[in-house]
Amino acid sequence: MSNVMPDANLPTPKNTPASLGVDRRVWVRYSCDLESTCHTGRGRDEVSWSARVRDISRGGVNLQLNRSFEPGSVLSLDVPLGPDNAPRTLQVKVVHALAQGQGRWSLGCAFNEALGEEDLLSFQVKQPVASADDKRAWIRFSCEGERPAQATLLINPNNKIQAQVLNISPGGVGLATKRHCDPGTPLKIELIDAAGRTSRPMQIRVVHSTSKGKEDWVVGCAFETPLTEEDVAALL
Repeated sequence: MSNVMPDANLPTPKNTPASLGVDRRVWVRYSCDLESTCHTGRGRDEVSWSARVRDISRGGVNLQLNRSFEPGSVLSLDVPLGPDNAPRTLQVKVVHALAQGQGRWSLGCAFNEALGEEDLLSFQVKQPVASADDKRAWIRFSCEGERPAQATLLINPNNKIQAQVLNISPGGVGLATKRHCDPGTPLKIELIDAAGRTSRPMQIRVVHSTSKGKEDWVVGCAFETPLTEEDVAALL
């Protein structure tokens, strides 16, 4: 099998979990709703902001607050845990910041040290976060490197197109392609890791297809059967 070469013109992420020194393991996220305080600096230089913890995993947390922070920023997060609401301070690193409108921001943050199962339960977590397109919620990791993972989309037995894997989770994959795919379209995909190994064909469903130029498209797909953590790790 010939190696698939990445297209140099396709977009590459500026900030990734690896570039920010973040644990790359895949954790299930759980929803919660806790008041908290995040702060930077110490002593007279300390500045604090109110924040809400909206979802959490053993590896990270999503915060909603009224300001943004640059990826890589280190914050201290004070949260009340357990039935007695005992305060606890956790160190987190900002991975991404998304504007939510009306001066609100959503920060995706990673813990310096992964939480234990008992710690996770103390956050009064609810059922795993779900969406209409993917009944499970997964942390999605960017794929980068000198030879990023590739994929072959099997439109039909006689029609195959190549794609670059932009990001991946056990539940889905983001692809850069030269073709639009209608949302809801069932496809089969073969994933190709950096060593050139090709996976078995897997069933996926197109969730969205977004134009990124005259001929470039970003296609988000959901796996019919979620990948294992080992499958994901092989493509990072």
